[in-house]
Amino acid sequence: MNKIATLSKSGESNAYPSSKKASEQQRVIIYIDECACYLLPLLAHSWGPKGQTPVLLEQAGRTHLSLIAVIAPNGRIYVAGQDEPFTGADIAWFLSKLCGRYRKRNLLVIWDGAAIHPSQEVKTFLQARANRVHLERLPTYSPELNPTELVWGHLKGSLKSQVFGCLKDLTVAILEQIKWLEKEQPNLVKAFFAKKEIAFIKN
Repeated sequence: MNKIATLSKSGESNAYPSSKKASEQQRVIIYIDECACYLLPLLAHSWGPKGQTPVLLEQAGRTHLSLIAVIAPNGRIYVAGQDEPFTGADIAWFLSKLCGRYRKRNLLVIWDGAAIHPSQEVKTFLQARANRVHLERLPTYSPELNPTELVWGHLKGSLKSQVFGCLKDLTVAILEQIKWLEKEQPNLVKAFFAKKEIAFIKN
């Protein structure tokens, strides 16, 4: 398994966590989500010679990169990935990296109800770090409540009509976009929190 290093160096709960309570507990509010990027290209409108239909010679199959991202209202973004589906151990590993990034602040993690989130590895991780990470689960089938979905929308939009012959090439393209967001566009990440469904969240 080939992990992409993080960049820059459960149960039912309320749909809308209390930002006031998070502030009182000195917790950083962050949103986490996962997605997959396949070698199969995303098709979009393109230009081509008149009378000649553009043809993309694509690499078919289910080969893909599994990505996980976290964003915060202050514009911070961290992403990690690997060339295999995520397991509970991978999610626990990512949470441990986040705790390392936020050494002096406890975390309020908001995410969906993916089957790997309440895994035994995640539970063990939380038990070993009592009160360090508090989890809030979004309602089922409500991706509009997670601003991290906009990161994936931006990322996949930047890859439209491009053909990648191998995961290495796809990884390079993804890292370029993530670094661009991380270094040059923190205001764009902040803007993701302007969505009406979550605009009340302040950090």
